[in-house]
Amino acid sequence: MKRKKRLLTILSLALVCAIVLGGFLFMRTGHQQQSTSSTNDSAKTKTLTDLPKGVKSTDWDLVLVNKWHPLSSEMNFEKATVGGITVNARIKQAVLDFQNGARAAGYQTNLISGYRSIQYQKEVFENVKRNNIAQGMTDAEAEKATAAVVQNPGSSEHHTGLAVDMAGSDAFEKYPNLEANMDQFASQQWLIKHAADYGFVLRYPKEKSQIKQTGIDYESWHFRYVGVENAKYMVKHHLTLEAYVKALKEAGR
Repeated sequence: MKRKKRLLTILSLALVCAIVLGGFLFMRTGHQQQSTSSTNDSAKTKTLTDLPKGVKSTDWDLVLVNKWHPLSSEMNFEKATVGGITVNARIKQAVLDFQNGARAAGYQTNLISGYRSIQYQKEVFENVKRNNIAQGMTDAEAEKATAAVVQNPGSSEHHTGLAVDMAGSDAFEKYPNLEANMDQFASQQWLIKHAADYGFVLRYPKEKSQIKQTGIDYESWHFRYVGVENAKYMVKHHLTLEAYVKALKEAGR
């Protein structure tokens, strides 16, 4: 009988210890989760409060055009020619400075493409689609295959006149059709590394999370003008234009 009572006492003590220990662990876990949440909130706040002063999501050099934000009509802006391509006149000098900077570093560059009208994009899209149909695809298959390699009219950033396709001359000579592998060349790496010094960013980076944001696979040749201050901030914080504009809007700008 005494042994039975002793056993019950031991079991009761064990149960009490288990309850106390469980409560302690629960409180500790809750505290850690709260700390993690606070840390994340602080990081988010830090990013937002660190945004460049005076910048707004509606600024002309931050206009966002992609498949989720297509243009319904042509943009109206003054155009200029540089290196044989057309661009928004406000970035002509920046493009020239970018090329001159590369030249001073020992690299010759080629400007391959600049402004494209929505109408021109329609023609490009239809031509590629017709070629796909000629190769035996159905209309639906040709549409899908074309959309995989050509931006739908209205969705191309080239409509803004703020984007240029630029490559080191040696890289372009090996990859005239423009391929991501052009970044194997020192000339292309220089352009990517120093773009922000002239107000440009590599618009379509290679990280998977960023590809998901832009909706475009990695393009080592496509540079977008956003202004020097914006470009340096975006590079420093590894932001796509989509993420940067979103952060500005969330900050009420």
